[in-house]
Amino acid sequence: MRFKEWERFLQPLSNRPALAAFFCSVLFLASAKYPIYGIAFVPVLLLSLYAFPRFPRRASLAVLLFFALRMGTSSWIFAHPSEENPFKTPTENLGFVESVMDREEGVAVIIRSESGRFRLSKKQPPFPSPGDSIRFQAKWFPVEPPTVPGGFDSPKWLRGQGLSGFGKLESFSVLSHRFVFEKFFSGFRHFLKNYFSRYLPAAESGLLIGLLAGDRSQIPDALQNGFKRAGIVHVLAISGFHVVLLSEMILLLLKATRMPHRIARICAILFMLLYAPAAGGSLAVFRAVFMFSVVQIGLLFERKADSLNALGVALVLLCAFNPEVIWNVGFQLSASATAGIIAYGKRNPLILQSEVLRKNKIWICFENYVLSAVWITWVATAFTAPFLIWSFHSLSPISIVGNICVVPLVSLGMQAGLFALLLPIPATASLFCEAAGFLFRLSAFLVAQISSFSIASVTAGPLPVWVLLILGTILLSLGSSKNNSCARRIILLGILIFGCYFTYQAFLPKARPEWSVAVLDVGQGDCIVVKSPSGNVYLVDAGVNTGKRNVAKDKIIPYLQEEGIWMLKGILITHPDLDHFSGASVLLQEFPVENLWIQECSRFADKPEWKNVLATAQKLGVVIQDLKRGMIFRETFYTSPQKRETWNMRVIHPDPFYCGETNSQSISMRIEGIGGSMLLTGDLTKEGEQTILQTDIPLKSDVLKLGHHGSKTSSSVAFLEAVNPDIAIASNGRKNRFRHPHKEVVNRLDSLKIPLLNTSEKGSVFVRFNANGYQVQTSL
Repeated sequence: MRFKEWERFLQPLSNRPALAAFFCSVLFLASAKYPIYGIAFVPVLLLSLYAFPRFPRRASLAVLLFFALRMGTSSWIFAHPSEENPFKTPTENLGFVESVMDREEGVAVIIRSESGRFRLSKKQPPFPSPGDSIRFQAKWFPVEPPTVPGGFDSPKWLRGQGLSGFGKLESFSVLSHRFVFEKFFSGFRHFLKNYFSRYLPAAESGLLIGLLAGDRSQIPDALQNGFKRAGIVHVLAISGFHVVLLSEMILLLLKATRMPHRIARICAILFMLLYAPAAGGSLAVFRAVFMFSVVQIGLLFERKADSLNALGVALVLLCAFNPEVIWNVGFQLSASATAGIIAYGKRNPLILQSEVLRKNKIWICFENYVLSAVWITWVATAFTAPFLIWSFHSLSPISIVGNICVVPLVSLGMQAGLFALLLPIPATASLFCEAAGFLFRLSAFLVAQISSFSIASVTAGPLPVWVLLILGTILLSLGSSKNNSCARRIILLGILIFGCYFTYQAFLPKARPEWSVAVLDVGQGDCIVVKSPSGNVYLVDAGVNTGKRNVAKDKIIPYLQEEGIWMLKGILITHPDLDHFSGASVLLQEFPVENLWIQECSRFADKPEWKNVLATAQKLGVVIQDLKRGMIFRETFYTSPQKRETWNMRVIHPDPFYCGETNSQSISMRIEGIGGSMLLTGDLTKEGEQTILQTDIPLKSDVLKLGHHGSKTSSSVAFLEAVNPDIAIASNGRKNRFRHPHKEVVNRLDSLKIPLLNTSEKGSVFVRFNANGYQVQTSL
């Protein structure tokens, strides 16, 4: 590769000093924090600096020097204040209230004290105000890694928020008060809430406040989840989309007053700089405001600013305030989507150059509102894909539909709300609010229809970081591939590496067949994921909800996405008790499922929640099938050209001709294959165990999942002796009111010298079976 080609490849950066400086800064900061990647990043950094012209090189070196000095005078790379154990923080403390944010129930208070920054919730008034110095008492929540892979990671979340802990504000007393701008911003948000609540219902008013002030506490959870599944949740957050819209409207209104253009631009810049913290001060907001300011300052001096260079200025400024923002997923998504849209937004291959069509007004309208929206959505999705795959392991294939149908409606609704705010005459404001309400109701209806498809959100990944880096490099190289051989070589090399990687991933399961069982920590309930040697995934039970939180959304679906599982062969509900099927309805709606397996007696269970599960499955066309003793799920495979292996998941209970007590009729299965065997018993009681013992079914298994969470009504000595497991697993919640596993069961296991793994102590339990036997791991 000739060096001139490398220089031409870097031409888009060479012409934009600020963007070049940001590019070099990312390579430098990533190398400093993760030296293993520095092996590749440092040579690229040095070659880039050498290839840049003088001014971009000096600008990049100046920014690198700034970050090097900052690293030398602080320990930001290694300091993680949020890792401090909250339990070491005294329940009574002194602190300063930085901000108070409204929530669906009460408020969330950010307090700074000598021990760190904390987020404390309080449901009932009185509430503290920003600027208060208070003496407070708090109940701290534990900060622990997730017990289910892919679940909520509280230590990571605290680090991202710059917090040391979180909990519940029990009581407080105000010692003193001083003015802070946040009090003014908080008052502005409360003014908006009171103003729009006069004209709009709570849900529509909450949506409008979320769009204008960044406060999403009043937006119904169902609507937020719908926007998320439709791939357009960015519409609900104050982002570049809103800032651009608002800034242009403000600038237009100021010019309409016949104010000199220079004064109008300065006023617009000041207004947007004040608006950014008032709207919550997210990274996307400040990024968009900084870009707007750079462009307007350039116009003040009669110089047209380059959009990509303006983006570079904004990103460098954000990193200068806090270099850790480059690891913030919101920053990554905002920066990558904006860069992609600016660089490729006008290169739309969908737009035809036919002179006949160019004169047709209908076609021009179709180009502007449909084809352009499709292309920009595709570009934004492509450039954010590596970060979405890494952070969320999912993509939304139908986000294009949402961006075409919903985003324009939300945009018009936001504009109507803004006009209602700027023209506070009751009759006029009421008219604009009515228009906004109608547009929001139509948007909510469309979002509900779009998000109802099971493919609204699909699993993507997980993929190694180096694979995603190559994907990003290919995307960046596409723009100059037509005229630059260096870019073409990079793309071809990346595609070759992709081909080798995915071929290896496809071949590995056949070369080293294995199967696995994961007993997830879902509290006082059951949820077991069985993965067969061929890759089919079976979910045995669907956990129990905790308060208002749905176990499927919080734990099961994140785990499936974390493991790269994109479809369930079926959901098997052992019996219709709430702690075994709570997440089933949501799973059926939001994750592709082929079958629902139940016991025949379950069809007659008179429970509203259970009837809803069956109705949901029927509505979605999921096949519902009864399981009974003797049914077998079987797979065959070869561990070598001469050796054939069989994997069996055999139903050993219940008897199809008898309906008894619900727990006693729990579906029980014995799974056997390469490496060992495992017995799953649902909530099987001693009565059910005795029924199985009266048959000639072989029960000996290497691993036993205890029946009924380790209740004393299960796991009889005779049954344990028949199974004779090496390990027993109990699925139950921490400090559960039933005190499972019961002492009697623990004593029985001890007397038979059977080790017990308890999900309330060890977190999720993972058992992997292969040619070397079986291996057991826990998440804690």
